[in-house]
Amino acid sequence: MPFEYEGAAFIGTILSYLFLGVYITVFGLYVQITRVKKSSLAVADYGLIILFVLTVTTVVLDTLQQFYTLRRGPDLPPWIGRVNSATSSLSITLDFLSQVILIFRCWNVWGRVVWVAIPPSLLALASWVCGLTVTIDLATVQDAFLRTARDWWVPLGATSMGLSLGVNTMVSALMISRIWYVYNQSKVSLDQAESRLSWVASILLESAIALFAAQLVYLVLYKIGHPAFALVAGPVTIVYGLNCTAIMVRVGMNQSYESMAASTAAHTSIGFASQLSHKSGTQGSGMTESTAQWETDSQDKLRKRGLFHNGTETTLDGDRRV
Repeated sequence: MPFEYEGAAFIGTILSYLFLGVYITVFGLYVQITRVKKSSLAVADYGLIILFVLTVTTVVLDTLQQFYTLRRGPDLPPWIGRVNSATSSLSITLDFLSQVILIFRCWNVWGRVVWVAIPPSLLALASWVCGLTVTIDLATVQDAFLRTARDWWVPLGATSMGLSLGVNTMVSALMISRIWYVYNQSKVSLDQAESRLSWVASILLESAIALFAAQLVYLVLYKIGHPAFALVAGPVTIVYGLNCTAIMVRVGMNQSYESMAASTAAHTSIGFASQLSHKSGTQGSGMTESTAQWETDSQDKLRKRGLFHNGTETTLDGDRRV
């Protein structure tokens, strides 16, 4: 039996709700962490809230569209085309917003260097414009989600997805290189396998590799016109917000790579100070002097990385702590 669009879309809708359940759980954890912090919302926080609201709206509209398609068959009401256009436009916008949040975070961890943000930002904007050009035109065709009514839809849509994939490639490469640099600075004290696994988890999650893989599959299926595209479209749309929220949850739980680097440096410095104090017989004063020296050295390292400015530490979500 051939794999048809209707069956793929039905399975995709079910998968979308499974992914949405995971997303709601992660977002609830993010809200709890934000409440515990008791600080004002940062730019990234507002972005995550908007992502969540738009994701839920997209899933609801897509479910409505699929319900009428399965129930009515080819005899569809005229407004289905507009619902399809709105759903597709929201999906493109979710992709763009997730890119903006990831670029903003990458810009922060690289010490707010301008050249880190400009190239991916331009690509993300171009991808959004190309995508909206196609999705807005979908409203002119009643059954646009069942057939390709314009010859330029697929080429321009593939261009939009390709540009978005390019943004993910650039951001992932920048984040991996940053994580690898910090890892090399602190790996001398990594003696436990658990610590190494934490660094691997940081690379897999914080560099958005999962989003890159999802978008690559999404683009290939769209380009070849395979019905499985309808299966992955919904879940990939949810991954946009889920990936960003999961990263910020990890940051909020002090499990990000910068937190691990600081913890590793602190453990090494305190252990070294304890040994010196034991040998000299002045454990209290030795610990105090070594700890003060470690704090000074840590601040110097943070300044070099662009994460410490005039007595305040810049966190990965853009906040600054005294």
